[in-house]
Amino acid sequence: MQLRIDAHPDPMMGLLPMFTAIEMGLFRKRGIEPMFVRRTAVQAVEQMRDNLMDLSFSGPTFTIMAKARFGLATKFISAGALRGSLGGRSGDFMNLIAANHVKIDKPADFEGKTLGAFALDGGITHCAPIYLFRKFGVDETRIKWKTMPFHQMPEALEAGEIDIAICVEPLVTEMQRRGLGHAVDEVLGGTSVALAATGNPSLVSNWWATADSVERHPELFEHTAEALAEAVDVIYEDPKAAMDAMAVHTGKDSSLLREIGFRTVFFHAFAANAPELRSMYEAWVKVLKGASLLDGDVDVEAFFTQAQVSG
Repeated sequence: MQLRIDAHPDPMMGLLPMFTAIEMGLFRKRGIEPMFVRRTAVQAVEQMRDNLMDLSFSGPTFTIMAKARFGLATKFISAGALRGSLGGRSGDFMNLIAANHVKIDKPADFEGKTLGAFALDGGITHCAPIYLFRKFGVDETRIKWKTMPFHQMPEALEAGEIDIAICVEPLVTEMQRRGLGHAVDEVLGGTSVALAATGNPSLVSNWWATADSVERHPELFEHTAEALAEAVDVIYEDPKAAMDAMAVHTGKDSSLLREIGFRTVFFHAFAANAPELRSMYEAWVKVLKGASLLDGDVDVEAFFTQAQVSG
């Protein structure tokens, strides 16, 4: 069986189970031949719709919104990275880095500031801040947004192009170590934007497939989920080998990510019927609705198949 996988060339902790499963032969022993397919757009919606790709990687908010925005019914296949704590494992990090001259002591201090964001597409670093701004009564009309790739945010913060970067690791730590700014997530009521928005634990990335693909090839996705779940155990048995696997598949060996990665997120192998998965999806539905990025009722059970898809 061939598995066409959404390709991500940059080192991201959420991708660690996938790279580990490939490098350690966890797909091969299940008769699956993995191959990467490059995206032709910011998200892989059309490639997934046109059956040019089997498995895509995103934050859960995109998986949730795909049907409403693009008419694409999706199914959860496996968890990527989580933040907070569960089952004796933990990890988290700040997302909001304010320039040194920017004082953020209370939520209203975000007003009048320019925020750097990856995209205004309902992703976690977009919907979570909006949800929290509304929760604390911040006047959103007084906030300016500037979109840019995460890797451009340190320079934009240093140059004064933005007042606050809504960013991810390892760039958050890089900015702090370079003395470019300070974290201000706690002003919005939690140890991080993700946990303040959803509570603990928080699912921040996942693998998904189209409902049509899962219906056509249930065995492929059952075994894919099994391989990714097994990879979680392998990761914690030998973290160095897992990071080596990511370096092999991305062509990039991030010493900073090796240093801090396992403090920023954690991994968990969920059973297909795990109530925690439903709860975390329901939490993101609440955030999307609170940010006016999703209308109508959403039955989170629709994203989960029966026993053939475990994660």
